[in-house]
Amino acid sequence: MSYNKTVLICDDSRLVHRAMQKFFGDYEGVTLFFAENGQQALDVLAQNNIDVMFLDLTMPVLDGFGVLQRLPVNHHPTKIIVLSADVQQQAIERCVDAGANYFLAKPFSRPQIEATLIKMGISLIPKNNTPIEGIKPKRKVFARENDYLYQFKEVANIALGRGAAIISDHSGEFITMPLPNVAMLGCGELEMMISNQIQRADSTAIAQRFVGGGIHGEALVCLYGQDISTFGKRLGFSTFDDKQSEVIIDIANLMVSSFLVSLTEQMNIPFSIRQPICLEEYMVRGITEIANGELFTIEYSYQSEKMDMACDVLLMMDHNSTQVIRRFMETLQ
Repeated sequence: MSYNKTVLICDDSRLVHRAMQKFFGDYEGVTLFFAENGQQALDVLAQNNIDVMFLDLTMPVLDGFGVLQRLPVNHHPTKIIVLSADVQQQAIERCVDAGANYFLAKPFSRPQIEATLIKMGISLIPKNNTPIEGIKPKRKVFARENDYLYQFKEVANIALGRGAAIISDHSGEFITMPLPNVAMLGCGELEMMISNQIQRADSTAIAQRFVGGGIHGEALVCLYGQDISTFGKRLGFSTFDDKQSEVIIDIANLMVSSFLVSLTEQMNIPFSIRQPICLEEYMVRGITEIANGELFTIEYSYQSEKMDMACDVLLMMDHNSTQVIRRFMETLQ
């Protein structure tokens, strides 16, 4: 019986690639292949007999759902483990219906991977390299100054997926979500971005402040689409005297709070949020004026798959908040 295995890691995250490479590096006879998007994964599958594929759902070029729809590409029986931050119940059901064998939510742990492989009947032989007791590994340092931004993007991606699951559970709608963008932006870039969103004729902008654990931030939510009121009713929000602004504020509050709840779980920092307010263009300068000229930003969006309703969310945090986030990411090294 051969214990040699071929494993494909299909994920756009370098952190996942490193984690899986470290995991399988402890076993004999494992050949690893890596893909950063679904199209690359299909190319690898077409040219190699892959025993197990770990598949992310949210990726550029071609997402995980697209990969599942195009399988099989050869006659080898590849087993598929979906490894995703999108934990909507509908997403899990769609993966299983499309042929995935298991679904694991990010962040994942080593015991979870081991248990899943055992359930699938995949045997791995550990290498004979027991670590020496009493010697602690050296602390890793960032290879580049802004690596913490890239690493925090994975944290934000997990929060985005869990937030989408909360909204999907309440509304009964499947929520599509692209990858979040995490970056340091200057005041000029922010002011232009916010002005463009506010000036959209079909959108309504809402601002909401949040604080927690030394982090001080402002959230900007822009909602647009013809089905906002219907979507609000699905969520249980009702209007008073047919004032749609009340529903919009309630939806915006949910879009921000659901994301922050997941950040609270991951960072162990409880956030409190203030009452949202509708934002006018003259208020933009007050939001973007800061002392050192840059803000830590997280940008993400949610869109209902079947309803005409979408929102763009921009979280902005000051310099002191950036240091808190950076220290948190260093603890994960």
